[in-house]
Amino acid sequence: MRALALLTLCFISVAGAFAQSRPESIDGPTVKVGDVWIYNKLDGWSKLLEDVSVVKVKKVAADGIFLEATGLDGTHVADILRNRDFNLVRIEGRDFAQTALPYYPNFAFPLQIGKTWRHSVDLAHTKQPDKTVKADLEGRVIGFESVTVPAGTFFALKIEVKGAYSGRSQEGSWSGRIEDTLWYSPAVRNAVRYEYKDTVENAPYNHEIHELVRYWLVH
Repeated sequence: MRALALLTLCFISVAGAFAQSRPESIDGPTVKVGDVWIYNKLDGWSKLLEDVSVVKVKKVAADGIFLEATGLDGTHVADILRNRDFNLVRIEGRDFAQTALPYYPNFAFPLQIGKTWRHSVDLAHTKQPDKTVKADLEGRVIGFESVTVPAGTFFALKIEVKGAYSGRSQEGSWSGRIEDTLWYSPAVRNAVRYEYKDTVENAPYNHEIHELVRYWLVH
């Protein structure tokens, strides 16, 4: 399959009510064991609901932040590892594992408007062991925006991550571009909305949206 198999849970993000102030610098989220976020996943083309995920922080350690994603009925979906800057490293389900090594660069804390960063990441999936994908991405903090999701309206920091990728498998090689946009809310220790797009040889391919529905934070 000549497409970029990025993670559907990939950046299961979060949101919150943020005061209408514009701090000069935002540090990384101080997530705590027991923090919970519920997300709708929408098809980006049709805007139809595809899935609902419940994400809970299980452990915070020196080597990263460990989360568990479940369905609304409590069915285990996947274990998720993020680094201390909340960037995705690994998603592991019952019969698969997806990795982003050393990590997928959605964040580069502390964040300031206008800040940029560059990062290369290798993406792999155990269900497609012969397939390798490498992306060279640039992140940029755009500014604060008001964004409305099912959980409410939030004043959040907009971040864009864009760049080219190349893939190779037994079927051959291909290339395309990635475009991520997320809205990060410090008040809820994550992002309120996340939108992912990619292309294969300049043709639109994947498009998904994740929006916060509810959240509970440990104080």
